[in-house]
Amino acid sequence: MAEIESLKQQLYESNSIIDAIKEGDVDALVVNTNGTPQLYSLETADYTYRLLIEKFRQGALSIAKNGLILYCNDYFAKLVNTPSEKIIGNYLQEFFDNPSQFATLIEGLKLGLGTHEILFKSDGGSPTTFPAYISLTDLEPSVDAIGIVVIDLTEKKKHEEALIQHQAELEGKINELNRINSSLEEFIHVISHDLKEPLRKIVMHNGKIDGTYLTEIDAKSMNIIKFSVLRLNSLVDDLVQYSSHTKQEERGEVNLAAVITEVIEDLEVIITDKNAKIKTGNLPVIKASRVQMRQLFANLISNAIKYSKANVPPVIQILETNATDVEVPQQNSKFVKIQIKDNGIGMESSHLLKIFTIFQRLHARNEYSGNGIGLAICKRIMENHSGNITVESTLNEGTTFNLYFPIV
Repeated sequence: MAEIESLKQQLYESNSIIDAIKEGDVDALVVNTNGTPQLYSLETADYTYRLLIEKFRQGALSIAKNGLILYCNDYFAKLVNTPSEKIIGNYLQEFFDNPSQFATLIEGLKLGLGTHEILFKSDGGSPTTFPAYISLTDLEPSVDAIGIVVIDLTEKKKHEEALIQHQAELEGKINELNRINSSLEEFIHVISHDLKEPLRKIVMHNGKIDGTYLTEIDAKSMNIIKFSVLRLNSLVDDLVQYSSHTKQEERGEVNLAAVITEVIEDLEVIITDKNAKIKTGNLPVIKASRVQMRQLFANLISNAIKYSKANVPPVIQILETNATDVEVPQQNSKFVKIQIKDNGIGMESSHLLKIFTIFQRLHARNEYSGNGIGLAICKRIMENHSGNITVESTLNEGTTFNLYFPIV
């Protein structure tokens, strides 16, 4: 009976151990064999979680309410440059650059504030500090402890500092650029005034010269002087106009149909002279500078008339069409697309990329007048409005300019 009772006791103990293993209360067993204890670890589901925490690429700890470190993973040990066996049993606040912050963390945890930024000490040959986010989780009632995750912010702070430095440098360059632009505008206006005054006098006194007393060669030279001065005067005006479009002007609601009507009235003489026909479709109201819109359409319409075919009346169509994302790449905004289409002389495809360059001319001066600034001004105006201008053309068939205005 004594032997049976002993076997019952052993069976009871064995069943208790098995139940504890099933419920996850046992991580390991110590078995005495002939007086020698042997430790057997149990690879239960908890083992996966322990392995995860150990391999976690952030610092992980568990501490008592007073800050006593009960566990830390290898990653935290690397962060503070201290072996884990020297960390466990010490207090977490000993690794803070300011130990008094620990009380603030515990008080914050009671109020539901579990995340803070802390400066940690890293012990090495020469002690240093590193910034980190520290996240606290109260593990009660399951365990009388606090779980902690530590995220190193060193690289993030470096990137932030670099970004701030680059931003400061960029702001400095922008301020310098604005100063240069302002000085350049003043310079251009001063130069234009100083140039135009002697040019005006040259033209005036040239006109007073009695050509009847000049030889044919002298008269021809005087005409060359006169036309050169007039061309220089036109060039100065165009340069001033081009520079004026570098600055932003106050924007308002602009009815493009009304603007084009005004432009047609301004260009009445050349329109009548060339017997040009200008057809307009439904045009939108956009937010823009009214002055710049008049300049834009005046340049494009006069350009279409200038480069018309001989003995063929110019026909210019201005209308709104649908804009697709393919036509305006790398843009997130919605766009209004306006087309200005003519039946003029057109141009070769190799010339399409050149026409928006300032002073770029595709024809000799004796063929067509102008200084090669008009389309450069159009491009500048579209850039001022965060838009875009493109061109399509077929030689001897005509040209189409596409204007893309963002919808704001």
